[in-house]
Amino acid sequence: MSALAAEAPPAPSKQSMSVDATEEAIESLTPELVIALCGPIGSPLHETATQIENTLREFNYKTETVRLSNLIRLNAKKVSKAIDTSSKFREIKALIEIGDQLRDQYGSDVLAKLAIAKIGADRKKSYGAFEDVAAEGAKPNDQKIRNQRICHVIDSIKNKAELDLLRLIYGDALFAVGVFSPLELRKINLERPGKLSKDEIGLLIDTDSGEEFAHGQSVRDTFPRCDFFLRVDHAVVGPSEPKAVGQLNERIRRFFDLIFRTAVVTPSAEESAMYAAASAARNSACMSRQVGAAVTSSTGELLAVGWNDVPQSGGGLYGMKPIAARIVQQAQAEDQRCFAQTGRKCRNDEEKSAIADKVVESLIQGGVLSAESKEAAIDAILGDTRVKDLIEFSRAVHAEMHAILGASRVAGDRVVGGSIYVTTYPCHSCARHLVAAGIAEVHYIEPYRKSLATRLHEDALTESTDAQGKVQVRQFDGIAPRRFIEMFEGGSRKKAGVLALKSRIQAIPLTQVSLKAIPRLEEVVVAEIETKDLQLHSLLPSEINDGKAPGQDNTAA
Repeated sequence: MSALAAEAPPAPSKQSMSVDATEEAIESLTPELVIALCGPIGSPLHETATQIENTLREFNYKTETVRLSNLIRLNAKKVSKAIDTSSKFREIKALIEIGDQLRDQYGSDVLAKLAIAKIGADRKKSYGAFEDVAAEGAKPNDQKIRNQRICHVIDSIKNKAELDLLRLIYGDALFAVGVFSPLELRKINLERPGKLSKDEIGLLIDTDSGEEFAHGQSVRDTFPRCDFFLRVDHAVVGPSEPKAVGQLNERIRRFFDLIFRTAVVTPSAEESAMYAAASAARNSACMSRQVGAAVTSSTGELLAVGWNDVPQSGGGLYGMKPIAARIVQQAQAEDQRCFAQTGRKCRNDEEKSAIADKVVESLIQGGVLSAESKEAAIDAILGDTRVKDLIEFSRAVHAEMHAILGASRVAGDRVVGGSIYVTTYPCHSCARHLVAAGIAEVHYIEPYRKSLATRLHEDALTESTDAQGKVQVRQFDGIAPRRFIEMFEGGSRKKAGVLALKSRIQAIPLTQVSLKAIPRLEEVVVAEIETKDLQLHSLLPSEINDGKAPGQDNTAA
């Protein structure tokens, strides 16, 4: 007998293998929830966290809020940076800079790691350590696990790496909630007397939306990946505050009724249309991005969907049969989209490079530049000018145009007064076609930096909620397409032929996950935090400035 065989533990007896592994896994499911808030500065993130706590009391849940701004304050010394509190603007700016430096030094997801470590520490403090139960061990204490009716609210994430890590650790138990108010309302929320000037607000809004480096705040990139979008159309300061709170309360209660299935909730017309748009986007073979659109009538009926792709002779796009029956052979024609052509190059990028080359060549011939600086000049033009934002040379029909063409064919003037739902904010080229088609409302999820829509067509397009007689461009509100099926899958709601729904204090979330893996993953994060000597302990009340304007206490996070 070998030494290895001699040292090997004895095989478990048949009697010790009597534990039901399936039952054990089921009993390890936890009702815990983690909600990560994300939104541009000035949106009512803090008010949303408060309303979540108030609503979850009805579900017999305890809510713990993890403020990433507090974690930044705790670790400011790690990057040798002091927080300048001489003015509100300097304080917020310092918090943003410290957050960026922490991400740069410790990784783009370091603030999420701090939040995860705190959540794990809170659970261990409240419920003790959870041990894995071996197959031959005792049945887990299901009562202990099921009584963990707790929700941690992370207020708030600003970088997509943070969201990626939270999803990796908590899986379906995590819900990212995007909170949004139109720009003019965000400015009102931030314009508390003596706090911030208009110029300071403008600078903070630009910084918050998307810094040009991986470890910076990038709300524009993170926000579209949320699971639920909450648009607040009223200011949270001044006379309209009760309306804002009422809107938050109504939307959040619906959200949790869906998560716990404590009410019969069906998709709104907006949610169904955006899901159709997101589904249509998957048809696109565009090398840049997949965009989808759905056109509805003024009464909410779905008229047509569209996506961005190369048009083919006979009508329609490649990947579809030609609309014109007379061009039958086109259906069997070779695919001529960019990915299928020799070189697999984006034509728009090729043309932009050609423009930059031509501009530089002209400057060299005119004696403005030296020939030796040609490559550096081309790189500068393509990297830091509006040339890089040009979209005019793409071969693709944009999703909005494709949807409008389809709706016009099948529904004629029913398009007039209707709405369009787009996964990405319309470019300025599509914007003018939407105006001309008679569209009344545009709903979008993902912002689009290149769009000049409202700047070029301010007479016809507006993001303001108060403007009348213009096409309204609005941030989408509702369940995100990425969790549409899961959230609206109702299952059987009856018992003995009668509607039977659990009460809020008894209901468990539809997204339960096993508690076997989560504590282990959290322990790995905690070990890293301890190695880097980062801080988790709470700030003293005197160290926290409670007089912040709505949304400001989340800015640096």
